[in-house]
Amino acid sequence: MYGNLFVYDSKNNLVAFESGSLSSSGCLILIGGLTDGFLSLPYVEKLSSKLESLSKPYSLIQPLFRSSYLQYGWHTIDDDVEDLKNLIDYLINNRNHLKSIILMGHSTGCQDIIHYLRQEKKHPKILRVILQGPVSDRQYLSTLSSTKNQLDYCLQNLENLKEWLPRYLHDPPLTIQRCLSLNQSNSIEDLFSSDLTDEQLKNIYEKIETPITWIRSK
Repeated sequence: MYGNLFVYDSKNNLVAFESGSLSSSGCLILIGGLTDGFLSLPYVEKLSSKLESLSKPYSLIQPLFRSSYLQYGWHTIDDDVEDLKNLIDYLINNRNHLKSIILMGHSTGCQDIIHYLRQEKKHPKILRVILQGPVSDRQYLSTLSSTKNQLDYCLQNLENLKEWLPRYLHDPPLTIQRCLSLNQSNSIEDLFSSDLTDEQLKNIYEKIETPITWIRSK
């Protein structure tokens, strides 16, 4: 897969890979889920080719965040939103020809996008959002036998949110803060759970003005 690797945040040494129609006036930013990075998703190459073949081509941008790969355990969803904002600012400030941006999330990347939209005013260049496989990390993790012991440990150590869980409880490294964020009801990451009330859903989505397309996945 050919393209251009560029630095969008020199402070944090963050890069993104752009493929397809590099000179197009539109781009789709693809944000993966926990442990994802470049080419982690099986449809990336096909997506890039399809975007390039459109009558008005789009390039595909895959960013690395501070939380990419196995680093999600000591970064927060707020860090992801900051990284996404820095990427969008970089693109707008450095590409005069850029007219439109589509944000696409996969799995936990969907939480990143919704959290971004809740914090940022509607940007005229962000035309649409695509959520592919938006799922509840909380409800999935609740099915794992290890989760109860992890939460018990976290709740006993609330004064040390930046500390790691012991390796016997979770490997790769995971802070108490991120563990609670992933597992607690109504946390800032709990956006897609099936047991959220209408009032909770209203609070999450009512101020988002950008059109959203939801894609369910098997």
